[in-house]
Amino acid sequence: MTSTPDKMKTYVYSSTLSSKNQVTIPMKVREVLGAEPGDQVMFVYGENREVTLKVRKKNSLLSLFGSMPPKGDKSALDWDKIRKQARKERISSRWKKEDDTCTF
Repeated sequence: MTSTPDKMKTYVYSSTLSSKNQVTIPMKVREVLGAEPGDQVMFVYGENREVTLKVRKKNSLLSLFGSMPPKGDKSALDWDKIRKQARKERISSRWKKEDDTCTF
């Protein structure tokens, strides 16, 4: 006895593109994808111009890519040095902006 596969049902949901070129993903689509606030939504398309949505969970291992320097990288600074350098750059950019706006 052979069974015939059930036909896949197709559902259509729409969303309007805003003036900032943003869309809201409909609730049912978010549920199907398991998407939650903070997750990345990827738009994948190929030669046939069909777009597929994929979700990368915010707590996935892949989301941590690039957050640490490569192993053996000796050029990494400690947090105190990074903060001092950022503070120095911020102060110097403020002085530069003030110098640029002054006219005599």
